[in-house]
Amino acid sequence: MKLKSLFLGSFALTAMLFAQSCGEKNEAPSGAPSIEITPKNLSFDETSSTQTIEVVATRDWKASSKEEWISVSTEKGSATNGTKVDITVLSNDGADRTGVVEFTIGFDKKELKVYQKGTGAATAAVVYHNDFDKELAVKGSDGWKTYLDSFDGWKNESGSGISTVEYAFSGMSARTNSSGTSNSQYSDYSGSGKNYLWFAKDNYFHVKNITLPEGKTNYTISFGSERNLYQAADNTFVPEEFLVYVSNDGSKWVKLEYAFPNGLKNRRWDLASSTFTVPSGTKSLHIYIKATLASAYLMDDLDLSVAASAGTAIDFSKGIDLGTGGSTGGGETPEPAGNTIAAVCAAAAGSAADLKDVLVTGVTTQSYVITDETGSVLVFVKADPKVKVGDKVNVAGTTGEHNGLIQIATPTTTVVSSGNAVTYPAPLEFTEANLADTPTKVTYVSFTGNVKKNDKYYNIYIGSVTDKDLSLSYYTGNMDEFVDCDIKVKGWYVGGGTHYQIVATEVEKVETTGPKFSVSTTALTAKAGDTSASFDVKGNVKWTVSSDNAAYTVSPASGDGAGTVTVKFAANETEKDVTVKLTVSTTEEVATKSYTVVLTHSGKSAAVTGKFTSNVKWKLGDNSYDGSSSGNSKQSAVVNGEEVSQVLKLGKAGKAPAAGKATLTLPAGTTKVSFYGFSWKGTKATLVASVGETKVASKELTANTGAAGNSPYKITVTSADLLTIELPSKLATDTDVEITTAAAARVVLFAINAE
Repeated sequence: MKLKSLFLGSFALTAMLFAQSCGEKNEAPSGAPSIEITPKNLSFDETSSTQTIEVVATRDWKASSKEEWISVSTEKGSATNGTKVDITVLSNDGADRTGVVEFTIGFDKKELKVYQKGTGAATAAVVYHNDFDKELAVKGSDGWKTYLDSFDGWKNESGSGISTVEYAFSGMSARTNSSGTSNSQYSDYSGSGKNYLWFAKDNYFHVKNITLPEGKTNYTISFGSERNLYQAADNTFVPEEFLVYVSNDGSKWVKLEYAFPNGLKNRRWDLASSTFTVPSGTKSLHIYIKATLASAYLMDDLDLSVAASAGTAIDFSKGIDLGTGGSTGGGETPEPAGNTIAAVCAAAAGSAADLKDVLVTGVTTQSYVITDETGSVLVFVKADPKVKVGDKVNVAGTTGEHNGLIQIATPTTTVVSSGNAVTYPAPLEFTEANLADTPTKVTYVSFTGNVKKNDKYYNIYIGSVTDKDLSLSYYTGNMDEFVDCDIKVKGWYVGGGTHYQIVATEVEKVETTGPKFSVSTTALTAKAGDTSASFDVKGNVKWTVSSDNAAYTVSPASGDGAGTVTVKFAANETEKDVTVKLTVSTTEEVATKSYTVVLTHSGKSAAVTGKFTSNVKWKLGDNSYDGSSSGNSKQSAVVNGEEVSQVLKLGKAGKAPAAGKATLTLPAGTTKVSFYGFSWKGTKATLVASVGETKVASKELTANTGAAGNSPYKITVTSADLLTIELPSKLATDTDVEITTAAAARVVLFAINAE
């Protein structure tokens, strides 16, 4: 049976709940693994100082903090009834700040909260803030007319640097609605609500001339945002579609990399941030925000504040020209950027491009490079471009920014002539010494590097440099033949951060002498009905291969040089995945003498019948419902045609949606718990399990089309939908586990069984 795990692992839950049961003698303390700290919170003034806490643990423990301003005197210790640990903070000349020191013991952990006052309050650190909520934006009978040039209700800026602020924008409006605001059920931060900014067609939002406080160089930009493209199947936030730049003069712009605290989310508001350091003496700052996808992105609560510590160093001299003189209009379409490539690249992202008789100088499976006497630019087609090197073309499209450079997207291409001579400029040679110096425009380059395959991606490394690599963008050839080999490349650099993208024009394998040995992949998959799978052995040495499962035979079992190994087996008629380890090895003197190729042979899914009852008792909490509830709240379901009365629903919809909560009682003697759990139709929901105040695990539940409307729900399941936890030892006592939805979402659970 193919089972999904609800929890991070059975051991994680067990570490929280249960005493270990093992046969080892006197090698570890008995009882449940646990760690306690006293006190749990420390408060410091703005000066550098030290305070002491006590750690009590039943196992070896570790202490760590991600904050550079916090240091810990002892980073690890043994089981003890009390160890003194000194916590030291640096002086704070910025805003009030909060940090965490984490003490861990296996899967158990405790957090020490550290608070430190700054020389000024947090509000004093705010340089620019705008919640866009001065006046409520109201939709008229004929649609939204609250463009930023005709509606001032969004101008609600505050902070120490706003006296000199001006704005420029295009394709921007202020909007509000009950489901879209940053404080709605779709928000994972405490947004301001009311208005947000909507990025429509040919959009950008430019905050000009924010005055920076004297003597400060460390800043944090933060903003709330979500992706909400109408009728999109997936609205997961894409940072490459929502670009943030800063400038000291409004001319040369540096792109900021930002992050959300809990990763990228699907149609949910969250607060992104980026901390950076500007050169000493920088007196003003411009912020430029652009969405490359029209009518998809919302923004609220834009903030620039003094940061407590340094961030990414900003070099404004390496900034790019975005052509930000711009409009102050709300929705107009900009004029074409110009009739040369240089003019197109100098204009703002979102400008119209219309180029005539330009030469194609590089081609990939999804794009091509065009060149004229003023420069080169990438044209991204997102499909076979149907052009060749040497073609002259007319190109019309809209510019966008990708990997730090302007490109032309959504193009219309007309081939004017073919077979024209192509002369490439002298290439810029990428070496270990200059790889960190990122070109600021599309540039012809050359380099020699070693190819490594990471999952489905091919990364090229130059010398000993590992923090930057190169990729052949949508390469037209076969990259597999280059894996673990050195190659010489000439081509167009078309942008990148830590991963440089190259449109290759020449690729040559560097032939090396001596023994070579590698495999094409270390992970194979097979469907339940498959009876064979293959992988390649590469190199020039003798090798052998063996299987750890006699039912999965390999042919050939040995070879000399390159060859293909085929694994043969019977179809998997069970519902469990089969994992087989294939060991490929050589005795020759090579860097890696042995590879393990893991074959996963999937089990078949089957419809489940019967046994949809539950033997676990539960207690209803906030916004939870079951068969004992009254009216439309009474819960039941028809699962695979069978009536099920024991159904637990968590969460509430309506004008005031809310999370749901219930408490499960796992009886003494439990070794395994299994159940079916689904989120509401068309939604995602996260189920969280806690014991006491300790969160033990969480899991995102998949939606089921039958989980909709009022009960009885008509739900179809297979064995693959069953969620389960395995406990390594029996529970000694009855144990209460609280389950809740992490946000205002609805889920249904049934067939909850403790075994």
